[in-house]
Amino acid sequence: MKQTELEVTTLVFLGQYDGPCPHCAFHLKKPQSIYCSECGGGLVLSLEKPFRCTSWLLFAFGLIASLGVCIDQAGLFFAAKLYQGSPLVWKWVLPELIFIFVLFVGLFFWWKLRHWSQSRGVVWRRVIGLIGVLMPIIWFNVLFWLFIFTL
Repeated sequence: MKQTELEVTTLVFLGQYDGPCPHCAFHLKKPQSIYCSECGGGLVLSLEKPFRCTSWLLFAFGLIASLGVCIDQAGLFFAAKLYQGSPLVWKWVLPELIFIFVLFVGLFFWWKLRHWSQSRGVVWRRVIGLIGVLMPIIWFNVLFWLFIFTL
């Protein structure tokens, strides 16, 4: 479709439109232009895919949140050394750094598996999503108990 045809189609649609501008929320009633009369924002007619919370996305969230947990805990060890002058205990820091590396690698591979995860059955997709949601809690507990047992 040429730009002029798209503009004509948009104007035909807007000729029946009675609602807010998507940019400034100014009430538009049958606008005569493809631009908002208040803010000048472009009014575009489009079809968009709605957001879906998929099992792949939940698992990716779990990986990223787990990465944040590990970085936060490792940061606390470094902050204790910096502010309190306490020695850096590598038996506490090293597992954090290893888990951070593992999570980065896991995130890379999970990106590659996004189509595979969506081709699984409903039960498997729910299991993948549940594991993703619980993953930060699991990582935190593993690291916490490693810390407790090495005191």
